Amino acid sequence: MRYAIRTLLKTPGFTTIALATIALGIAANTAIFSVVNAVLLRPLPFRDEARVVRVRTTTTNEPRGNHSAGDFLDLQRSNHTLSAIAGFRGDLIAVSATTGEPVQVPGSYVTSGFFDVLGTPPSLGRTFTAAQDATPSEPMVVLGDTARQKFYGTDPNVIGQRIRLNGRSHTIVGVMPPGFAWPEGSQLWILSAKRVPPSPIDQGDQPTSRDIRYFEAVARIAPNASFAEAENDLRLVAAAIRRDHPDTSGNRDVQLVPVHEDLVGNVRLALVVLQGAVGLVLLIACANVSSLLIARATGRRRELAIRAALGAARGRLLKELLIESSVLGVAGGLVGLLGGTWLIQLLLRMLPEGVPRADGIKLDTTVALVTLGASLATGILFGLLPAWQASRTDAITALKEAGGERGTARARGRSILVVAEVALTLVLLVSAGLLANSFLRLQRVNPGFAADHVTIGTLSVPQTRYPTSKEQLALYRRLLDGLSQRPEIQAVGVGFPGPLRGSNASGTFYIEGRPSVNRADQAFAHLGSVSGGYFAAMGIPLLAGRTFTESDRQDGEGAGIVSVALARRYWPGQNPIGKRLRFEPTGPWVTVVGLVGDVRQLGLHEEPPPLLYMPYQQFPLPFTNVTVRSALAEGAVTSVLRSQLAAIDPDLPFGDLMTLKSVVDRSVDQPRFRTLLIGIFAILALVLAAVGLYGLISYSVTQRTREIGIRVALGAQPRQVLVPVLREGVLLALAGVGVGLVGALAATRILGAFLFGVGATDPLTFSAVSMVLLVVAFVASYVPSRRALRVDPLAALRAE
Repeated sequence: MRYAIRTLLKTPGFTTIALATIALGIAANTAIFSVVNAVLLRPLPFRDEARVVRVRTTTTNEPRGNHSAGDFLDLQRSNHTLSAIAGFRGDLIAVSATTGEPVQVPGSYVTSGFFDVLGTPPSLGRTFTAAQDATPSEPMVVLGDTARQKFYGTDPNVIGQRIRLNGRSHTIVGVMPPGFAWPEGSQLWILSAKRVPPSPIDQGDQPTSRDIRYFEAVARIAPNASFAEAENDLRLVAAAIRRDHPDTSGNRDVQLVPVHEDLVGNVRLALVVLQGAVGLVLLIACANVSSLLIARATGRRRELAIRAALGAARGRLLKELLIESSVLGVAGGLVGLLGGTWLIQLLLRMLPEGVPRADGIKLDTTVALVTLGASLATGILFGLLPAWQASRTDAITALKEAGGERGTARARGRSILVVAEVALTLVLLVSAGLLANSFLRLQRVNPGFAADHVTIGTLSVPQTRYPTSKEQLALYRRLLDGLSQRPEIQAVGVGFPGPLRGSNASGTFYIEGRPSVNRADQAFAHLGSVSGGYFAAMGIPLLAGRTFTESDRQDGEGAGIVSVALARRYWPGQNPIGKRLRFEPTGPWVTVVGLVGDVRQLGLHEEPPPLLYMPYQQFPLPFTNVTVRSALAEGAVTSVLRSQLAAIDPDLPFGDLMTLKSVVDRSVDQPRFRTLLIGIFAILALVLAAVGLYGLISYSVTQRTREIGIRVALGAQPRQVLVPVLREGVLLALAGVGVGLVGALAATRILGAFLFGVGATDPLTFSAVSMVLLVVAFVASYVPSRRALRVDPLAALRAE
């Protein structure tokens, strides 16, 4: 090892280039692997995590449905394979701090068995248990470590203190350890006084209701049962519920999902693709360094021949060369590890919203050990071919040869490496090209609303202070009246769900004049609860009829506004105005009073869903989004919104306050992030491939100096000298492109899930990327080829 280090220090130019190349590849892999490790590989902080599952209800239209109180209690009573099952509902909780304005904190209402299911012990105090808290005598809360630090600092006496949540005093009974934030992002957990979490809708006899599905469930499989047995058991219970309650649950089934898979399933493929892309960059870097080592071994051929002549066995030579490359790999890995720490910080700033467990992304022991192991493996990988070739040196032949003779095997080895570099680079470039093409198309999509000059504030109303829908509606009315009277506000409305936030409510309905059908075949729509001014504030065009007015009261005739997608699906070629529908076979009728344009509610990449808007007075919710259109600057609008709400209720804060343009930008954060990273990796690969081709042609010119000198002395024209050298580089590039196209056709099929408006085998992208790569390869070959024209025949032949 000491000798290897001394040898590398004697060639500082070579060592610096090799170290930099390895460090680039290792740093990029360190940064991406830190994300993969934190999100996909690190276990959740649950006892026996494999037995913790999410319990989903499913229908044809709703593959990830929520539970109603009645169905959940049946599942809880009738199963035989669960040791515990709990319900929870995420919400924004208004926390009144001792000083300053109240703040909204993400939290969850949970049933008493919630922590029995998860099995994570608290760091202070206790958690809720089904045995102890089945009928709680007072409101209780367990704080997350983040919430504790935010409101109490490091106070060790936080247990037993009271904290005001949604205007009501709660006793703190426990604090969870750092890193525990499940459901994702929750900072506190409130024990529901009932057997199920409190409903967001005033629905009367809640524990027996089956009409409103508003909370989720998590369960622990009993030690004597398997996952398959538990799922079969719950499906039998679901079948009994369908049989006993066909009107409300006639088309619902149950599905179990491992909690880890449920959390990371949406990002797993994207992270695997990113790790694969950065792995290709490392392979290209290895090929580059391997090519440098082959060239270096050619210069050391006489040295190795002398060692062989003095009795060195081939194994000893092979070991020496592999130790040199391993030292080079580990040294490059250490430099890459330092660069990786900086890249991780950069990555955290670029990371889009919605990536689970992002707070755990860091350079920890696992990442460091994997990085150093990869560095050692990399050193052996890029050193194996050069060491194998160099150790085969025939001492007699090598000592007889003049220094300028070309090694056919070595030249062939370097050529293969360059072809591999070009092929791998093409795979990355095609992937980046497809993602960029897709992202540009996504940005050109019309979302269905006008995003300029619009500000949105989320508002969650505490049901402890506003327990009835009448009180909640009065709050919204006062807020809308106050804002609409301000001259700087052009339009204002309330609406839920927010734009591009998915669909939090959906349902089936019956259409007047059509025979009743099974629920599985019923008409289906995504539901919205909005005010009449919502459409003007959002810039959603009214195409026919009217918007909601004050006459659409809670005690008035049911009214609804439909989107074009819903009208086209259920009343094709007809005017939907005046059509009637209802949600239950004997329920009140809802008359369609307006037709509005389609909105891509589920995301820019999704087709507009069928939307049915209901007046917020007739479909009240204790949470909404206040939407304001104003020409004022964003800061001025948010100040107006806060002051208006504070004038009505000083203890009630807004949640997020942001412009609609930023909402649109955030909706494409993940495709932007993927495109940017793979684009960077592709450019890095292109540079490495160009450097590799440049080095090969440059080395080829050096090795052919005598041959070129003879040609020039015999009267060869510049073109006759240049073309053979240039042809070598272009042919290698063509071979690499050919191999790369085959690889890209296979690799890009994985990208199909991330593409919008472009196919995974888009011929335009493939041909454009191939041409770009060939042009870069031509330039990389042409520059060193020009050196062949400057060869002096006398200097070239003088060595003889």
